[in-house]
Amino acid sequence: MSEIWEALRKRARSAENSIDVKLVSLNKLNSHAGRLDSDEKSISARQALFNTLTQEIEGLLAKLTHVNDEMNDVVGAQSSAGWAMNPAVQHTLRRHREILRDYGTEFRRARDNVEQQLQRESLLSGGVSGTSQDGSCLNNRLKGSDLYLKENEHINSCDRLIDEQMSIAMATKENLQRQSMSLRGIGKRMDTLAKKYPMINNVMQKIQYKKRKDAVIMAAVIACCLIFVFFYLKS
Repeated sequence: MSEIWEALRKRARSAENSIDVKLVSLNKLNSHAGRLDSDEKSISARQALFNTLTQEIEGLLAKLTHVNDEMNDVVGAQSSAGWAMNPAVQHTLRRHREILRDYGTEFRRARDNVEQQLQRESLLSGGVSGTSQDGSCLNNRLKGSDLYLKENEHINSCDRLIDEQMSIAMATKENLQRQSMSLRGIGKRMDTLAKKYPMINNVMQKIQYKKRKDAVIMAAVIACCLIFVFFYLKS
């Protein structure tokens, strides 16, 4: 029966060592939680690791509980034996129970802390994501507003250019009208002078006659030259 006891003790120590390693990993997970640079991927990864660790630790605690029950049954069944009444055996049994209780308490504390921290980070990550999406929508709306404002500025610029061109056209029209009126006034004054001073009228007529005569002579010379060149090339 002592061999069974020793085998149970080995199983208990093995389970306790495994639980200790898993609890260290769980506490490290808690120390890594709460970082400001946490994103959805890192939170999901820690959540998956948290679920795995809690399941493994719960299984190990159940296994250790079962081993402790078996150890208690063995000691109870051999209460009449000398080795079972040994204070060292009773102390060992009590110590394994205390270790199981301490591990259970430590596991529940670490599990609750990590779970709360992960939930908090998940909420914060969702809020940041929602804020970024709202900011993206707001930026899109601002971009649309900027486009409308720029288009409005372009339209206003075109209107100003059209107004300027119309102003220039109106000013040009007014200048042409003034010049036309001035020329008409000059023509009327010339007619008045010609009627008032017949000699001036005669001089003007002679000048016009000479211009027409010069034009006719020039046209005749050009025509003769062209005819001469034509016959020369033909011959």
